[in-house]
Amino acid sequence: MTAAPPAVTALRAEVDTALARALAERLPRLRDYHPALDPVAEHLQRFMTGGKRIRPVLLLLGYAAGGGMPPGSVMGPALALEFLHTCALAHDDVIDRADTRRGEPTVHRSFARLHAGAGWQGDAEAYGEAVAILLGDLAFVLADEVFLTADVPAERLLAGLAGFTRLREEVMAGQYLDLWAATSRTTDRDLTERIAAMKSGWYSVARPLQVGATLAGADPALIDGLVRFGDPLGRAFQVRDDLLGVFGVAAETGKSTLGDLVEGKRTLLVAEAAARLAPDAWSRLDAALGDPSLDEQTGDHARRLLRDSGAEAAAEAYVAAAIAEAHAQLDRLALPDGVATALRELATYLGDRSS
Repeated sequence: MTAAPPAVTALRAEVDTALARALAERLPRLRDYHPALDPVAEHLQRFMTGGKRIRPVLLLLGYAAGGGMPPGSVMGPALALEFLHTCALAHDDVIDRADTRRGEPTVHRSFARLHAGAGWQGDAEAYGEAVAILLGDLAFVLADEVFLTADVPAERLLAGLAGFTRLREEVMAGQYLDLWAATSRTTDRDLTERIAAMKSGWYSVARPLQVGATLAGADPALIDGLVRFGDPLGRAFQVRDDLLGVFGVAAETGKSTLGDLVEGKRTLLVAEAAARLAPDAWSRLDAALGDPSLDEQTGDHARRLLRDSGAEAAAEAYVAAAIAEAHAQLDRLALPDGVATALRELATYLGDRSS
């Protein structure tokens, strides 16, 4: 496992400090509405204390790539990405009926337990899901608030906000396609790449870089180059995530390695298996995908099919090729030395991570 690059670690520390300050300024406002909102404020703060901060770091690097200084000028938009990600994860966990996130109970499970423990009226699970949706919506709203604190000229702020809005549109559309593919049992390699691009390629890497460079007033050619770098890197990030979702270590990833199988996700890993397995073997794997009763034994059998078919190796090769493409695109860009080095090291890190 490659450690996070020093430049990334330093920027992440700045993001963490700024995020703690932003929450300290806003959560008391939430609590002032009514004491019953205390658990919501506590869970929002707890939920946002974890994470790799990749998206805000990339926005800050995009800003620096465009000649923007200092990073604090656009810390608000960087934090907006983290608030948005909190919204996406809280909602995604409801959609996936996930039990854990980052090694802790998911928001909807936590509030279902709170409901059951208090002996309140109604269905505890429905209450937990409703609160998780509302908490995600709250994070979504706060994302706009913190974005608008950027200290940049108004025309750049509006252009950056337009990019941030496009990012949100794309990730929601990608999430729907991911859900639709699993539910309709559509296994199509081109579709898996499209989903990987929309859910991660653009959302996690390309658009944060683009928004950061836009806020800096960068030349359009440089912005386009950053997007060409970010697209394959983001797809590699998503395929690595898919591999970890099946073959990772739960103690490191913070979530079950049965989750993606139970949800029936039609990832590039699955599409590669469909292209390689004999019809009877594919039928067995296809039947396991999306089975809510899937247990560890059946999960292990599915993993063997994915591995023995060569699908795991093909997905690993895809990640390696995408990282190489990202590096090649980076070589074509004229960037400050520190930014170029940070992006190159970050690309290697994202392709080789184990959590």
